[in-house]
Amino acid sequence: MTEEEETIPDGELETEAPEGEETPSFENDENTVTAIEELQSERDSYLSDLQRIQADFDNFRRQTQKRQNDLTEHAASGIVEKLLPVLDACEAAIQQGAKDVQPIQVSLLEILQTSGLEIVGVEGEEFNPDHHEAVSHEPCDETEIPIVHAVMRSGYTWNGRTIRPAMVQVKG
Repeated sequence: MTEEEETIPDGELETEAPEGEETPSFENDENTVTAIEELQSERDSYLSDLQRIQADFDNFRRQTQKRQNDLTEHAASGIVEKLLPVLDACEAAIQQGAKDVQPIQVSLLEILQTSGLEIVGVEGEEFNPDHHEAVSHEPCDETEIPIVHAVMRSGYTWNGRTIRPAMVQVKG
């Protein structure tokens, strides 16, 4: 500092606010605290709205994905149901002695079984009304549990859902 510059001793500093500005008071502090509390409340409200909307969107996305999977599964089972008469024709041809059809049937069954097709209605298995359709019933003293005695038409399930019950004769 040079001597030309004025220096103000520490005790003589101005403590008053310049003209046009108010000095902070206790009342302004209460208003500020109230304003901050209102803003925090508004922020919390927006945050809870955002969390609710995000949860709703997650639920919507999950439901849409499930619906899409169900539609795809239903479409695939529809195609399989349309192929069942082909499998029946192959089975009938084999029973009539046409051995040339057997490779086609085996190939078609392998492809469908890897995708989720299961054959139901095997002789000797326990009768299950969800998978079997009883055409005839013969009483039997040997067993109390009804058992498939003969399969008249194969039944099929697609990924655990019965698409056609097997037509069977039941003993027991």
